[in-house]
Amino acid sequence: MPIPDQIAIELVFKIAAGGASYGSSEYEGLEEVNIMAYWLMAFPVHQLTSKSIRLEPSTCIGITYINRGLVAYGSIASDARDSFGDTLGGFGSAAAPDVSSFQLLKNGSIRGTIFAVPDRGWNTEGSVDYQSRIHKFQLTFNPTFGSIANGSQNLNLGYEDTTLFFKGDSPTTGLDADYVIPASDGFPDLPAGKTDGNGTVPAIDQEGLIRLRDGSYWISDEYGPYIYHFTEQGQMTTAIRPPQSFVPYRDGELSFSSGNPPVGSDIEEADDPDNGRANNHGFEGLAISTDERYLTVQLQEALVQDGGTHSTRQNNTRQLTYDVTFRNHPRLISEYIVQQPGIFDPQEDKNPRATAISELHYLSHNQFFALTRDSDHGRGSGSDTPSTYRHIDIVSQRDATDIVRQEGPGSVAVAPNGYLLPNLKVEDYCSFIDINNNTDLARFGLQNGPPFATELNEKWESIAIVPVPRGAKGYGEKEFYIISISDNDFITQNGYYNFGRTQYADASGVNVDTQVLVWQAHLPNYIAVE
Repeated sequence: MPIPDQIAIELVFKIAAGGASYGSSEYEGLEEVNIMAYWLMAFPVHQLTSKSIRLEPSTCIGITYINRGLVAYGSIASDARDSFGDTLGGFGSAAAPDVSSFQLLKNGSIRGTIFAVPDRGWNTEGSVDYQSRIHKFQLTFNPTFGSIANGSQNLNLGYEDTTLFFKGDSPTTGLDADYVIPASDGFPDLPAGKTDGNGTVPAIDQEGLIRLRDGSYWISDEYGPYIYHFTEQGQMTTAIRPPQSFVPYRDGELSFSSGNPPVGSDIEEADDPDNGRANNHGFEGLAISTDERYLTVQLQEALVQDGGTHSTRQNNTRQLTYDVTFRNHPRLISEYIVQQPGIFDPQEDKNPRATAISELHYLSHNQFFALTRDSDHGRGSGSDTPSTYRHIDIVSQRDATDIVRQEGPGSVAVAPNGYLLPNLKVEDYCSFIDINNNTDLARFGLQNGPPFATELNEKWESIAIVPVPRGAKGYGEKEFYIISISDNDFITQNGYYNFGRTQYADASGVNVDTQVLVWQAHLPNYIAVE
């Protein structure tokens, strides 16, 4: 039913004051589209448009951040291949720099090493047996606050090496996790895929990456959703299973499938679980404190029991923090709710809808960057409509309700059917960098929306931060470069997997190069990793 005027006015003011939210249980039953309209009215306009003013500062919980604008752009060809003969794609899923390696060159360029992980391999037509891995690149860019002539690029991402991931003697796989490896040797039940040559092996859909000072890695994935620790050589040492609320069950049985059966199989796609993470909505964001003690992970969208299967009400996501002082004995210490922004989608049949998180990055004790975006818009999506929302925003735990004590042996809902329970305070959410800013993009010959040749890619899923070195253009106290790499989903007409033995051409008929963007920003509370 439509919202009565009095309730509408009350709702707008409650939301603006932080006393209510879209999806609040007290408004259940009111027409969703109308609720969404009033909810969006309560947000600042710059959260809803890609025409926000460049360089506009953003103040979040008393701290002012400044976006200095886009300073570099580059790309890698869609048919590039790694040292194992496989397509070098999808590695925008997560990135982590070796901060100590970055230096200023004589010509004014910045150069350093950056690591990146692809997700589960080419998967637009089903999953494939693609071993989890991490790539090493040399990143070089010459930052500019002006425009690049003729759409040329001032950034180069040079591929160097790849490390494969194993558990013991078993390789990992990107195949749908339709099997379970029983708990043993200190590991919990593990998501698994059945391969032709190696039997049943751990299945990982990599989405988050932390590179530690000793060269080892934390990886978050979507299948579990789990967090894994790997040595620098690629050996799994730890698997963190989250609280029971997060783990997917179907008909009372543990079921890690994400509904992506192998390419060419006759297996039916699995529906969303009855509870736990929804299909393809696992641990998308991963961040760590500067001292490497606190590891924070966030779901892409809400758990099933929190509205995760409703595109209009799946915005109440959860964020966990672990004390990983002892990596083999991680300790869960907090859990918060992050309420993702809502949007009106250009495709009317998809309205209203919630955005999703694609990455998380530590800023300070209780503040994080969150890369938040819509989907199905941009190069590689098959849509000719522009994106409504792609941002690097800021979230703060400071005043939010810690719900970790509510977890127990069963599945717990904090937003049943997508309606947030009363008396729960979500994290503060502040807008910052608008990736879709066409004024910025035009300086590099890009734009949000068609034509395809110069269109911004659909999926942006990584954040890496390095300090502006002394002597560089724009150097100053607390000045940093923010790097993001797109995930091209391995979309190419000249693709390879199975260690270069199997060739494919994506059914889309297009080639989607991997794009890289770099901004400069003033981050007053960020402590750079040495």
